[in-house]
Amino acid sequence: MNFLSEKVYKILKGKKSPLYLYTISFSESIFFPIPTDTFLIPMALANRDKAISLGIYTTLFSVIGGVFGYLIGLLFFDTIGINIIENFDLMDKFDHFSNSISDYGYLFIFIAGFTPIPYKIAAITSGVIGISFPIFVLFSLFSRGLRFLTEVILCKAMGEKAKSIIKKYSFALTIIFLLSFVGIIIIKEVIFN
Repeated sequence: MNFLSEKVYKILKGKKSPLYLYTISFSESIFFPIPTDTFLIPMALANRDKAISLGIYTTLFSVIGGVFGYLIGLLFFDTIGINIIENFDLMDKFDHFSNSISDYGYLFIFIAGFTPIPYKIAAITSGVIGISFPIFVLFSLFSRGLRFLTEVILCKAMGEKAKSIIKKYSFALTIIFLLSFVGIIIIKEVIFN
């Protein structure tokens, strides 16, 4: 191990490392630009005995952050929400997501929570358009939990091999979910129009 990787490993194994992870998970659901997985996977590998609890708490803090994003969209979009979206140059995505969430609400929340689509946009947009709060929380818990728990279970079971499996198949899963979403849209348009 070189000096830098030793230092990073020491941080990941440190007593405060879960606090950093949960803070990042919470923040990423509102404004932080780096995906939580970037921190969760190495931490789960460094702490395989605690991997499942790391995944559970990461999910909870991500959804709590999503609740704050929802409330920003619901109560403070004109002041705080618009600044977050403009700061990350996501206005075009916001407009597209608003239409998608309006039309396909809960399914879109699930897809944004599980795939690399920015969950923060789904959370804020859900608040703006008034998606049912309990349903938002339920779909967020399910999708974020499925994502993070799948990653930590793989890390716990497979060690370093998990990183390559997650990299290899996360893109394929994203494509499958997006194609399913498009298929549902097409079916809905054909049947109901």
